[in-house]
Amino acid sequence: MVTGLKILVCSDSHGHLGCMVEAVEKEQPGHIFFLGDHYRDALALADIYPDIPITAVRGNCDWGEGPDEEEVLLGGVRFLLTHGHRYGCKTGLGALISEGRRRDVDMVCFGHTHQGLHIQADEKLWLFNPGTAGGIHNREGYGVLIAERGKVTGQLL
Repeated sequence: MVTGLKILVCSDSHGHLGCMVEAVEKEQPGHIFFLGDHYRDALALADIYPDIPITAVRGNCDWGEGPDEEEVLLGGVRFLLTHGHRYGCKTGLGALISEGRRRDVDMVCFGHTHQGLHIQADEKLWLFNPGTAGGIHNREGYGVLIAERGKVTGQLL
């Protein structure tokens, strides 16, 4: 039995809603994070599931509406949501770690690399990348976070 707030984390859907819809149906989250690259997919998901709050940011393939980054407090956990491209995450995680420390968040959620990642950067800071929801490179995935009383656990699926 899951206690705490279940957060579905998706990124890099690139116009493919299937994985995200399946993940919502399976996981029944209380909140959704979308980390960019096809921001319109997050808007479409919000139309399909109007009762689930969605916090979404734009990626390097998005233009127009939507924020580049968001800070969110859920379940006592401070999250920084970013696509990651502005921090050079394909060549290293140092800039993401520095930004997370500077903003004093508990977890930086990012996408862009299309590869799942869930690591602890230091005593406080976690990094979480759900991979690609768009089936890029024959991979498809998402993440689930449980936030409760200032603590967060995560799983890549």
